Amino acid sequence: MAYLSTGVINKHPNTTISLIELVNLDPSIAVKIRVKVINWSDGATITDTEFTLHPNTLINFLVFLVNSDLGINAEKFEIRYYTSHDLQVFINSYGVDNFRANQEGNTVLFKSLNPITKTAFNLGNSGPNTGSVTSL
Repeated sequence: MAYLSTGVINKHPNTTISLIELVNLDPSIAVKIRVKVINWSDGATITDTEFTLHPNTLINFLVFLVNSDLGINAEKFEIRYYTSHDLQVFINSYGVDNFRANQEGNTVLFKSLNPITKTAFNLGNSGPNTGSVTSL
């Protein structure tokens, strides 16, 4: 079990989406994953989603950081992760533009994630949406 954070990221002006890649390399264990994205510009939770990542599965998860229809404009954001089994789970996040091109300074790779406490993870908790992912 692990609670991890990117820390607060200053969004590149062209970044509109956080592209999160999650992979479970374990051949037999399903893993619960929770992704929480916080807009530190206004303190609101953009998403709090929980799902099951099945064995040997890679997914891409998109979170819109700028969306005028939803009233989102995150100039500073943080991504928090919870994994129920962390031995074979790898997580990377990339700030991308509308064409999915990486934007400078908005990439946080797994080795750079910071461990946090369960209490810190749950601050501002709005409760997760749930689902299950087997493949994309």
